[in-house]
Amino acid sequence: PSRLSALYATPMLVTPESNQANRRWAIGISVALALLIAGFATVRPWALFALPLAWAVHWWMRRGTTRRLKVMASPFPDVWEAALQTHVVYYRMLDEEQREGFRNRMKIFLDEIAVTGIRTEVDETTRALVGASAVIPIMGLDDFEYSGLGEVLIYPGAFGADYQTDGEGDKNTLGMIGLNHLSGVMILSKPSLLAGFSNPSDKRNVGIHEFAHLVDKADGEVDGVPVSASAEVTEPWVKWVGQELQSEGTRAGIDDYAYTNEAEYFAVLSEYFFEKPAQLQAKNPKLYAMLRKMYHQDPKRLFRGRRKRRGKVRRYDPCPCGSGDKFKHCCRRKTMRGMPAKP
Repeated sequence: PSRLSALYATPMLVTPESNQANRRWAIGISVALALLIAGFATVRPWALFALPLAWAVHWWMRRGTTRRLKVMASPFPDVWEAALQTHVVYYRMLDEEQREGFRNRMKIFLDEIAVTGIRTEVDETTRALVGASAVIPIMGLDDFEYSGLGEVLIYPGAFGADYQTDGEGDKNTLGMIGLNHLSGVMILSKPSLLAGFSNPSDKRNVGIHEFAHLVDKADGEVDGVPVSASAEVTEPWVKWVGQELQSEGTRAGIDDYAYTNEAEYFAVLSEYFFEKPAQLQAKNPKLYAMLRKMYHQDPKRLFRGRRKRRGKVRRYDPCPCGSGDKFKHCCRRKTMRGMPAKP
């Protein structure tokens, strides 16, 4: 897809305005088709049998919007809410209006994208963290959706170039977006996905990393320049990254993997941007500003004033699902089933 078509893709969230526009288009095209059929029927009466086609076109044009409206109106699962409250600092920093948008995006994503375990269980905590990984990078991109993604595969551990987790060879890949015959598929190591949210300040989150690649890929190329980058920021960003890769930069606090190529630099910096925004801004204000303009978000401002463990649901707190029980007796048990054991 072209950069222009990707930018003006159907928004993930259905608003009253987008719903009305979709309805107008569906009615207009189906009525035009019905009139065309009726006109042709004055010469060929048998053409009237094609009139149901106009209704079918209307249904086809409305089906995605009506499905998403239904999903948005459905209740948010209690176990997902508990998982977000317990493991996702970004979510805890949002105000209630922002959380509602986060939850709606996450419901739509998990309704439309299959999350499949490969020789491992995919519990609701794992699904919630996949959804959170997908939503965090696009919270500021109102017109964005992961239109090229069909399935997320959850592996029991790191894997190699042949996508295998056992056998000979190096097994050091924690996540990747599929290419060639696996196009439209993302693979994530379950332990690495969970570990990425268990330590929210280590600048490592494989879920955010891989979904940053998909934000980058929305214009058809994984080149380290996302579709959301305006002309104002694209030129200085490309120049900056080129200089960094050529000189290998100072690498102060940045994972060496960032210097593999332009796409990996963008994805690694995205992890840094969403996990330690204040530190990134302090080290390089211009770099932070470019990422802020590309993502249309300011996580430093979002995290401002956060005390250590602020907003974390403790064992004896009331459960956020509203059951009335203590958290340790309710959703904590559900969310901890999917978390890796402490060494």
